[in-house]
Amino acid sequence: MQSPNIAYNPRLDHLRFFAAFIVLMFHTNAWYMGVAGRDRFRLPILDQGYTGVGLFMVISGMILTLITYEREIDTKRFYLNRLLRIYPLFVVVVTLGYFSTPDPRETSAGIDYLMALLPISNLYRFKYGAYGGAMFSVMIEMQFYLMFPILALMLRQRGVRFYLALIGFLLLLRAIVFALNGTVHHLGYFSIFGALDLFLIGCLAGVYYARTEEKRISGMWWLVAVVVINVVIFFMHRPSGLFHVNYRQGSSVSSSVLWVVWPTLQGLMWAGLVLAYLKGSFALPFSKVWAYLGKISYSLYAWHTIACMLAVAYIAPLLGSSYLTGLVVVLPSAVAVSALSYYLVESPFLALRTRYVKADAPESPAGARIAA
Repeated sequence: MQSPNIAYNPRLDHLRFFAAFIVLMFHTNAWYMGVAGRDRFRLPILDQGYTGVGLFMVISGMILTLITYEREIDTKRFYLNRLLRIYPLFVVVVTLGYFSTPDPRETSAGIDYLMALLPISNLYRFKYGAYGGAMFSVMIEMQFYLMFPILALMLRQRGVRFYLALIGFLLLLRAIVFALNGTVHHLGYFSIFGALDLFLIGCLAGVYYARTEEKRISGMWWLVAVVVINVVIFFMHRPSGLFHVNYRQGSSVSSSVLWVVWPTLQGLMWAGLVLAYLKGSFALPFSKVWAYLGKISYSLYAWHTIACMLAVAYIAPLLGSSYLTGLVVVLPSAVAVSALSYYLVESPFLALRTRYVKADAPESPAGARIAA
């Protein structure tokens, strides 16, 4: 996506689309199971595509760090840009969900709606209207943005060890909560106390990229990274109920201790993929197509739930496969809606964004001026 603060790199848009795609396939599979059972063919990265949310967070941390590395931030302009980027589409999706709720509505609907628009609304999950269940992560992103100016200042003053210490502190907090509650799934997935690991690891990947911008790696090592990620996801989910449900105990919340470390591990594996993809010396066919899909990835993330609901209700049983349903029906229809949404809802506000970093410091490396 074009930005007034940094040079454009289409590969980051490729990765944005990949993140949106695996989330879309995950939700298609989840909806499909409710009407036609589970697909025989299961690819870990799609079967557990909720992890795509983590990839978005890593990319976000990396881009913001590349923009601001060894630069001063105009905080007011930074916050204004983030509001222009996030809130217009978020408000449209949430408002549509609440206003489309059939009567009689609960008397608390208005209060719920207003609360859903706050940056802390992920505290009471899935109150984003009929179509906005996935939008909890957008509010976590807003929490990242609220924290980022001070995080960037600490990076300049104390270096990467501050970020490493903060990640260690988050691991400790999740371990303590697990010891007290016997579960840390919701804390690790739905809150800043797990998601911040991913964002910070993305920031560290941005620092590494800025410092080694001239170095390239031959070959398509990102494909190796994708294979490794699939293997990791497969083995992490072999115990039943890592995500959402522990079937062995009949609980609605996962009681797996792996959630203490899973956010950090996700951050590391996604950062590896991002760096391998950005630094690889290769040409990807149809690059402009993937870049465009990445440009509209926020709309794709926001609207794909409606496409899933329609496809599963009317078409999925006829196709006999959740993956086929996702590729042939959900993705094209979601892209069509998202292209319109980007043009009508996002782009007018994106055009209002301004530059929020001051001029490069003399010692600032070339890497701080590239990639986004």
